[in-house]
Amino acid sequence: MTVCIGEASTSMPECSPQGPRTRRQKRLAEEGSDCLAVTSKEAPRVRRRKTSATSVSLFVRWYNPSGKTKVSHLALKPIETVDALQGISKNLVEKAFPVAERPDYLTGAEFYKFTPAEEFMSLPGDIARTEFRLVVTHEGWEYCVLERDLGAHLDSQRNMLVTVIEFESTALMIGQLGLRVNLIAYPVVSVKKAFLDDMENQLKTDPNFQGQLGTSKC
Repeated sequence: MTVCIGEASTSMPECSPQGPRTRRQKRLAEEGSDCLAVTSKEAPRVRRRKTSATSVSLFVRWYNPSGKTKVSHLALKPIETVDALQGISKNLVEKAFPVAERPDYLTGAEFYKFTPAEEFMSLPGDIARTEFRLVVTHEGWEYCVLERDLGAHLDSQRNMLVTVIEFESTALMIGQLGLRVNLIAYPVVSVKKAFLDDMENQLKTDPNFQGQLGTSKC
């Protein structure tokens, strides 16, 4: 949070160097002296509370068949439940996961739920592999606390489960041709509470903590 502290300026009446010659001038001179006496005092100091807030983000690294990579940084916003989703994310989840068929990582209390600020992205072509990195930011430093590839079977402890939905954009008509774009969304990122709470506790209490992978170089 950025706190802006403005400076208040006070207009001071001019004081005659030759002394007051009338009652009005005398009164103004006295007021001017009072102003000088007030402004000469040391301004009160403002105490700023030191915060230790953390934020969570997801780095998505795509590998194409030729080995080239593309990295996207998604800032994550916490949500209480999946029902709190809005816009495209809400529509995608409702269509893909009817209420009666939603898995526990979307409904269970043992998971924190996050949603990216960026609702969807365009696919860069064929993707041979997708890698996720969960990053916690604290006091300006980024710490990778978890890294895994796409595929639920690759995270047996289920510390982080990412909902992935691919879809096509509405056809854009260019002359007689309709153009569609392949899009991908990660509407819900579910992180096990016990895991994330432990990571944040270590981060705040252990001065040597560097995360599971050391300081992030995403």
